[in-house]
Amino acid sequence: MTGRTDGPEGEAPTGATVLARRVSVRGVVEAFGQSLGSVFFIGQPWLGLLLWGALLSRPALALFALCGLLSGVLVRGILRVQDAPGLGGGVKANALLTAVVTGWMIGPMGMPWAQQLVLAAAAAMAAALVTAALMRVLVRSFLPVLLWGYCLVAAMLFSICPDCTVRAAYTMPVWPMPTDALGWLGSFLRSMASLMYSPHAVAGVLVCIAVVLWSRAMFLAGLAGWLGGVLLSLGFQRLGLSFVWLPLSYNYFIAGMALGAVIFLPGRLSLPVAAVAGALTAFFGLVLQYVLGWSATSYLPVSSALVIWVGMGALTLAGERAIVERNAMPGEPPEQRWWVEAYWRARYGRPVPLFAVPVTGELQIAQGFDGRISHTGIYRHALDFHRSPAAEAVGGSIWGAAVTAPAPGTIERAHDGVVDNPLGVSNYAEKWGNHVVIRLDAGGWAMLAHLQQGTVAVVPGARVETGSYLGRVGNSGRSPVPHLHLQLQGSPEPGAATRPFRLANYFTAEAPAAALTRWHASAVPPEGEVLVLAQANPVVYNTLVGMAPGTAVWTSEVQGDIPRVFNPGQAHVQQLQVRIDSLGEQVLDAGQQGRLVLALDPDALRVMALDDASAPLLRLLAMGAVSMPYAARVGTRWSDVAPVVPGGGWWRPWALLLAPYRPHPFPAVNNICTAIEEPGPSGSLLEWVSILQNPGASGPHKLTCQFAPLRGPVKLQAEFATGVLTFRLLSFEPAPTV
Repeated sequence: MTGRTDGPEGEAPTGATVLARRVSVRGVVEAFGQSLGSVFFIGQPWLGLLLWGALLSRPALALFALCGLLSGVLVRGILRVQDAPGLGGGVKANALLTAVVTGWMIGPMGMPWAQQLVLAAAAAMAAALVTAALMRVLVRSFLPVLLWGYCLVAAMLFSICPDCTVRAAYTMPVWPMPTDALGWLGSFLRSMASLMYSPHAVAGVLVCIAVVLWSRAMFLAGLAGWLGGVLLSLGFQRLGLSFVWLPLSYNYFIAGMALGAVIFLPGRLSLPVAAVAGALTAFFGLVLQYVLGWSATSYLPVSSALVIWVGMGALTLAGERAIVERNAMPGEPPEQRWWVEAYWRARYGRPVPLFAVPVTGELQIAQGFDGRISHTGIYRHALDFHRSPAAEAVGGSIWGAAVTAPAPGTIERAHDGVVDNPLGVSNYAEKWGNHVVIRLDAGGWAMLAHLQQGTVAVVPGARVETGSYLGRVGNSGRSPVPHLHLQLQGSPEPGAATRPFRLANYFTAEAPAAALTRWHASAVPPEGEVLVLAQANPVVYNTLVGMAPGTAVWTSEVQGDIPRVFNPGQAHVQQLQVRIDSLGEQVLDAGQQGRLVLALDPDALRVMALDDASAPLLRLLAMGAVSMPYAARVGTRWSDVAPVVPGGGWWRPWALLLAPYRPHPFPAVNNICTAIEEPGPSGSLLEWVSILQNPGASGPHKLTCQFAPLRGPVKLQAEFATGVLTFRLLSFEPAPTV
């Protein structure tokens, strides 16, 4: 009998045994991979193991690195602190590099190995303690810890034994100034591994591979920083300045990588930021060499750390108007995080509170943001509502119209004692007149002002939801004619500075005096805009929300030539599992071919995510069914942005790399509702057409989507430049719901 026996008497390993092995392997990989990976902002521990391969080019230093890692783990366990990946260092990383530099220094001294390891462990523990202390000091700061613990302890070691440093420097390979392309490539690769005291081309290749596999955008930003630093360093040499910059040029790469793609998201201005960061690092490196008398301390990652801190401070001064955007999740690949942030910003704008239109009926914006009369300065983010001229001619002014809460929250203030003004007269003593201030669940305070005396129906402390009755439109305070004033502010006092917000779920006209057929999910209406709150169409609402979980089988038909990325090939049948996830979202799952996530939002059915989708049906649904408002009628138009990553297959990571630097990376979609069939023997049916503004060479320019109750999408037709692809629902088997 042959074969492996893992349990007693040849028993197969139990599930618990296998799980324990996996957990132990994962723990080892995280301990080793994260410790070095965080130095280069790599959040994947398995890729961090490649950096250990770079260390193994000098096995003795790898042994010291292991000693430092164990010391860091020990200190971290005693202090019970956690290392945060993606911040350029941590307790373990600082301890590890400190042990490496200690071994590099005392190696040529001929000291017994045991003594060398003891000294390295002591230095590593000191660096770990310093790092932990810095983490505590910076806990409320936006500044990362980086490798300051390592730099401080290493600088002390260089001061204690300068002879050790000189001897160790002579053991390093000669690094001549490059004179040709091959020499520059070699210098770049050597610089990539210099931080680990392994300045060899092979070690540098491993570092490059690890960075590229984690994030192409991060490597590109690092390369821009390295080139910016090198160009300035050569300029210093041309001026006759003594500057030994090659051994510290890895700082240029780290600073460019950090500011150009990690701490701030990649974008069209991130590469210039990375190049400037590299150049500024070179300048700081030159200053440090002169100030420290060409001490080995000037070759530590001090200059890059200084530039990262300075850059973070400078680039955040402008707040929302900054030229680069802060990365809230530095532990993810930057281009993927950019895609998420940029997509939702393109779809909804910057994250600000959304307000429902607080008055029913047809309205006109009498004064908008940055208005001509009083919406200026700290009051510039406010809207004044009148009746539109057409509505006023039929039903009179807005006087007495019911006012409802624009968002959920708690009543903070309610004032109802100001007499309404005669037409043309304002009360400047009571600027806001009768008003209500709501402390919003989403943050901030909403104020609705100039209400009618005696109609305010809420009191402080009362809970209100969107649409709750507050009072009626009046003409109190600084109000010569009846109107409703709405603003978002940063504190509860009337007259506090305003903040941006957007109106949600309303109709406007395509042209002056035209019908209100343009639906907006959210926007800021300009002054003079005529609008009306969007009310749900019962037929559309019931059809969209009635999509049930189950198994859907689709068939496809091709006419003409279809681009390869969308061509289903021989697979003319596609099966989808439709299920409801824990968040209540509808998931169309094609197995290994990806999944499409739909959400039933309060105002519309929306595509929320397209995850690793290679199935043409899912990719086309993400463009053709990107959103459908419940308020749609025949002729309703709306625009949206499809969550489709450019490219596919092997090209997708590189297309995602280029996307942040393109002017229009997302396919914009214009939609029109073309048919709404009332419920009958075969049920209701919705149909809408989607036109892509920038479909690209391989994308469809027109899609027609049909939606039915229970089954959801039942037909999708995509028209390309040279052909038509049609998907039809062949069968649908609902899953048990109880």
